[in-house]
Formats: sequence, C-alpha cells, structure tokens
Amino acid sequence: MNRRHFSLACLGLAAAASAGVAPALAAAPTGASGPAKREPGKPHIAFLLFDGITAQDMIGPATVLGASGRFTMDYVWRDTNPVRAESRSPAELRIVPTATFAETTSADILCVPGTSNVFAQLRQPDILDWVARVGATATWVTSVCTGSFILGAAGLLRGYKATSHWTLVDELAAFGAIPTRERVVADRNRLTGAGVTSGIDFGLTLLAKLCGDDVAKTIQLTLEYDPEPPFACGSPKSAPAELTAKAKAGYLAYLEQVAPDARQLLEAASKRLGVKTS
Repeated sequence: MNRRHFSLACLGLAAAASAGVAPALAAAPTGASGPAKREPGKPHIAFLLFDGITAQDMIGPATVLGASGRFTMDYVWRDTNPVRAESRSPAELRIVPTATFAETTSADILCVPGTSNVFAQLRQPDILDWVARVGATATWVTSVCTGSFILGAAGLLRGYKATSHWTLVDELAAFGAIPTRERVVADRNRLTGAGVTSGIDFGLTLLAKLCGDDVAKTIQLTLEYDPEPPFACGSPKSAPAELTAKAKAGYLAYLEQVAPDARQLLEAASKRLGVKTS
C-alpha cells in the first residue's frame, strides 16, 4: 500500500469511527432508525441502553468496533424513546435506540454498559430477562464497568472471572462470579472491562480476538489511543491510599442515598441464583 492509499484508508477508518455511534446519539427525540440490517460475515453487536447509562461505557467500545467496519450494531432498549445518559449538568445527552427488546431476540455479541447506580437496573425484570435471553445464545457476552452487575444478575457470570468498577468489583461474588481486579478480564467467551475508560481497552481487546492483532493495532493508531493522563492516580494501584479511601467513601455515600436497598438486592440475587455467600 502506498502513502496515498494508506492515507485514504486512515481517513476512511476515521470517518467510520465517527459514524459508528452517530445513529444512536441525538440532542432531541427523533425516533429510532430501525434495527440494523444484518449482513453475512459481519457479527451483530447488541448494546443495551437504559436511562442513566454512563455514555462513555458504550461510546468507547462502539467507536473502536464501529471503526473497523466489520460489525453491524444495534442500541437496544425496551422501546424507541431516547434514554438519558447520566450527567450532573442540566443539559442532557440523549441516546436514541435503534431496536427494541422485542425486535432483538439474539446477537452474536452482547455488550452491557454500566452506570453509577446499577441497582436501578437490577430492579427492572425486563432488563434482566432480555440480557439473560440474548446472552444465553450469544457468542460473546461482555460488559463495561458496572454492566457486569447486570450480566451477573442475569445469571451469566456464575463461575466466570469478571471485573467491574474498582469500588464495587468484590461484590460480583454475589452473582457467583470470581472478582478479578484487572482492566480487562477474559474468561472463555466472557469479556468484561473495569471502570468507564476501560471500554476503549475492552473494545480493542475484543477486536483483536475477533479480527486479529493487526486490525486492532490499526484502529488503535487511527483513533490515536495513546493515553498520557496528567495524574498517576487512575486506579487504586497508582493513587494515594488516602485519595482512594476518600473517593470510595464518597461513592458509597452516594449509593446509600440512591440505592439504600443495594445490599438486599445483592442478597436477593444470590438467593435467586443459588449462590452461597459467607
């Protein structure tokens, strides 16, 4: 490939990266575009949507995987009304589903993003039922951040190593999972990413497994994914202990306000799944 062809290829990949999530994002309700047309040879990815979703959990892997042009994708919710991404700003980012639970009965790859209050999703049986049903036949069952709690509550992580946001990862044991403190964890056909920004690493890892290292490396370069964070405190491994304790205490205090029944929900899930906890 000469320089001109390489440049054109990179421009094409960059355009694909932008286009990969564009159909799902909207500033105002516009209506869904309909389920993606499935194409032979292109695995179909179903991203779960819900109110309060952490947008980056979905946008990170969707951008990486969409940039490759090797998948079809749907953003799935119980109906076609836009969902609100979590934000502390008065302005809302809304994401428009492309398909409903009823329209999406299977997928090659199931990807479940997370949220700061995942216990709100654990209270919604139709979410867990859909995730369990699609995950039962999916080739890959995956999540980012606290999305692993939804997988776990749907009975899809029992006996599997899995990760989640560092503040809650140990609670995965309630679902019979094996909590693993790594940025991306692969166990057979389960692939889980840790907190929020790990979605990019997660996406590249999944892309490499499905399409090869060269494809994943090209996408990483095209997206210029070469992080140099301004502070060495992006995980408890590198952050000062005092800062880690303060951040965790603040998050748990928030959970106490929005999900005072969190412990009961975990215990109920353990009982329903037949998981014995100490």
